[in-house]
Amino acid sequence: MSSPLSSYLIVGAGVFGATTALELKRQFPTARVSLLDRADFPNPSAASHDVNKIIRADYGDLVYMKLALEAQNVWRNDPIYKPYYHETGMLYAENKGMGKTFIENYKKIDFQHTSGFMSPLEAKLRFPAFKHANWTGVTKTYYNPKSGWGDGAGALKSVIQASIDCGVEYKIASVSRLSFNESQQCVGVVLDDAIEIQADKIILSTGAWTPTLLADSAPNNEMLQAGDRMIAAGAIQCCAIVPPEHADRFKNSPVLFNGMAHTEGESIPPTEDGKLKFNYEVSFTNKLLHQPSGKVISAPPRELSRCTWSQDVPEELKDEVGIVMRHTYGDWVNDLQVEGFRMCWDAITPNQDWIIAQHPYSDRLYLATGGSFHSWKFMPTIGRYVVQMLQGTLPDEFASRWAWDRPIEGGALPEFLPQRDLKDIADHTAG
Repeated sequence: MSSPLSSYLIVGAGVFGATTALELKRQFPTARVSLLDRADFPNPSAASHDVNKIIRADYGDLVYMKLALEAQNVWRNDPIYKPYYHETGMLYAENKGMGKTFIENYKKIDFQHTSGFMSPLEAKLRFPAFKHANWTGVTKTYYNPKSGWGDGAGALKSVIQASIDCGVEYKIASVSRLSFNESQQCVGVVLDDAIEIQADKIILSTGAWTPTLLADSAPNNEMLQAGDRMIAAGAIQCCAIVPPEHADRFKNSPVLFNGMAHTEGESIPPTEDGKLKFNYEVSFTNKLLHQPSGKVISAPPRELSRCTWSQDVPEELKDEVGIVMRHTYGDWVNDLQVEGFRMCWDAITPNQDWIIAQHPYSDRLYLATGGSFHSWKFMPTIGRYVVQMLQGTLPDEFASRWAWDRPIEGGALPEFLPQRDLKDIADHTAG
């Protein structure tokens, strides 16, 4: 168990790192807590930084359903998060039986839900923005009025600022490697400028960069490396601008999930400044030879333009997310002006369970990562579970699922697993 007087160095100021910093300082005001990231907050290349993110409790996995319901309650009430939450509802146009599973799961946990089904015609009459949507193969849609979306960058900035206000020290620096003593204890990090920062507890919340950082830090020690426990994966997003004169078209529109063989992706309603975001669900790796270790490791591209909003995206990926746009709004899409694209990179685990654990082969090193493209919605509560892990009080149900070494069972969101590599995508060297 950690002493409340311990010093903590958290590497990575995304959803895991930022909320852990805030929770540590709330519980242990006298502890020294440092939050380290490569850029000012919120870092635009972080997976947690975005135009918006979906917030829902609809899960095929009961554990994450209950955790999401808990988080949603905080989104609705906590002043740190509430201004950034928009409960627009969420509609599923799919033919995989997901809606049926969600309702069965709500019954299993004895939760009084307000979800239900509509025919495609009823859904299009209720939500006219989708009147030209391509829902071929869908016989009924599932609608949950208690879902919605959150302001990605705004909420992340709010929680980091709240942690700073509580006394967390935010540092801008790039980490080269971890620092170990002769007993293989992790004692700190070494920055790109060779400066070393030490602390009693080192927490890696480094997302898609975690496998590379561990391999850079211990190229000859496979026990310390990530191996197949997590892999960096990317997914394509698109942001369009809704002309002000057409804003009424999207009034009262919910988040839309398309789950059909011809369309895999989501549309999130416009922000106040007219930004309309689309996601394409089929992810990809970026496998490269890691010279020091001799291992092939997937890592985000080094070019900033390939981790942030830009035009530096392969045309094939633009075309794929374009299908989501066209199949969501049909002819209306002609009025939309595409502002930019983004390859969003996250660390995904084989069964999409997070890794919130002490590293078993290096004392004082901890991990809170493996978001697997579905962690952002848990922002209001996930830090509490990380602190429980640090204190040795994390319930067994979670400790076993989020351990460094654990059985690979089930899958919270198996559709997010990468199915291809960036080099296999046409025009992958563009830009």
